Amino acid sequence: MEKPRIRFIEAFPYEQNGKQLVILRDAEGISREALAVSRHVALIVSLMDGTNSLRDIQAEFMRVTGEMVSTEQIEDLVKMLDQNLFLQNDRYMAHVKALHDEYDRLPVRPAYLAGTGYSANRMDLLSFLDGMFDGHMHVDNAPGEVSGILAPHIDYSRGASVYGRIYPYLKNASRPLMVILGTCHRATRGLLSISLKDFETPLETVPVGPGLKDLVRGNNFLNRYIEEWPHRIEHSIELQLPLIQFMVQHDFEILPVLTGSMHEYVEGAKSIDDDEIRQLTENLKHVLEAYGKPYCIIAGADLAHIGAQFGDLYPIDATVMERSRRKDEALLGHIRNADADAFFMEIKEEGDQRRICGLTPIFFQLKLLAGCSADIVDYDQWTDGHSSVSFAGGFFSAGNKPVNRGIP
Repeated sequence: MEKPRIRFIEAFPYEQNGKQLVILRDAEGISREALAVSRHVALIVSLMDGTNSLRDIQAEFMRVTGEMVSTEQIEDLVKMLDQNLFLQNDRYMAHVKALHDEYDRLPVRPAYLAGTGYSANRMDLLSFLDGMFDGHMHVDNAPGEVSGILAPHIDYSRGASVYGRIYPYLKNASRPLMVILGTCHRATRGLLSISLKDFETPLETVPVGPGLKDLVRGNNFLNRYIEEWPHRIEHSIELQLPLIQFMVQHDFEILPVLTGSMHEYVEGAKSIDDDEIRQLTENLKHVLEAYGKPYCIIAGADLAHIGAQFGDLYPIDATVMERSRRKDEALLGHIRNADADAFFMEIKEEGDQRRICGLTPIFFQLKLLAGCSADIVDYDQWTDGHSSVSFAGGFFSAGNKPVNRGIP
């Protein structure tokens, strides 16, 4: 503890009663507690890189701020961080190993957000969903069988309008298998992390078919991408499940697939024409076709993330919002045409400056749905005046001509 090392944690500004604070949050979800600290405390935490002693931290803090902090105060902060598992040390490693072992033994992924992201009570959740879809159940008939859904993965409170308008189109998708692609907001070994666990929600447990599990395990390429741990606390797939359960009246199975970062492709170190992307797409299609059940490809994917919470220094005003909206419109144009390569190149040319966190799931959704086209039925930009997240809802079907109506 003499040279404490902080783990990779998220830090973003927060204002409370006119006081400027910094929220420290565990990016891996090992600790569910978030800490609100002053900017001076955040500075001290940032100096805990495993090389600085407590006296080094004390001296650097005084050099930067001109103020004195005692080593006892730093020790107390170190103890608090350790108690919350924010430090990279033996205690943290032992805790993580125990969590890994426990999760590996579970046949079913528990509903991580039940009780926080949505109600853990079945009837309360059904009542909430009934309200979300109120007035949206009668949708325009899709021009063909719905083969895919583009949905947000932002929380229900902020994404309700888009969730409410897009998921009723699943009534037109009489398909017993839902392949759900979701952004993984944490590190993964590869581009895809496939889970073969059944998923629990307060409504019921949704299975991954035994035959589908066997096909994935037996595929010499895809079986390298079976990775359960990233699914443990990730919300992008979990938030889709109660909505699907509410809307689909027949039994269905799922294939949960989290997607990793494509930063190496955006930066030019790798090409989207490389063998990994080709083989992932071809082997996924092969397994799904071999399984034989009609399937729907769902992407839980938000679009732009801009503003203070995401590290931008410029203010979020009407001009910035409108500029981001126009760039989103260009992306949605490629989604309408199910053109994965053009969608990717649009983001690459921008250097992914707006942090399109749905880049990878949408890219693979478009690859798997090549030949289809999409109708974008809703779009929204959430903002608190300092930061903004945008997202859209659309459905894919085969054989129809895409209509460019602009952002709804």
